Amino acid sequence: MRTMLKLTATLYDDLVQRLRESHDFAGERVAFLKCRPALSATSLLLLAGGVHHVEDEDYVDDPSAGATVGRSGLRKALQAAYTEAVSMVHVHLHEHRGRPRFSRTDLRENALFVPDFWNVQPSLPHGAVVFSFNSAVGQCWIPGRSSPSGVEIAIVGSPMRCTWKVTNG
Repeated sequence: MRTMLKLTATLYDDLVQRLRESHDFAGERVAFLKCRPALSATSLLLLAGGVHHVEDEDYVDDPSAGATVGRSGLRKALQAAYTEAVSMVHVHLHEHRGRPRFSRTDLRENALFVPDFWNVQPSLPHGAVVFSFNSAVGQCWIPGRSSPSGVEIAIVGSPMRCTWKVTNG
């Protein structure tokens, strides 16, 4: 199944600016894109319409990971998914050029917490993306499918900046 995430250049710029802000102890910031899905027999389109930022107090001081979101932070993201009836895509930034990769920790944790969103939005797909300055990689879990699919990502605006064809991690 072809999966595409689209977000506007304005939303992307605001997201990256916030993800680049320093935190007292977390090595990186994370957020969730709030998306509206459109599903056909052969493809899935996720249209990002907003961002749920993890608040400073919702990070846990855990030196084993770049950023660890505590229970309250995850609960707030789950509540946003439930209240707004949206798909959630967990995002973070690797500050370099070139294709980023999910770390082993990212892959393990994505597989654990992304399906939690099915507890509040069981019929919607949810995922995770890591951006670099000029590329991205993503995973998307679709209800009824046993493994995540890769994600293509498009930043749209005038002029259109880029489209990243990405694989599953």
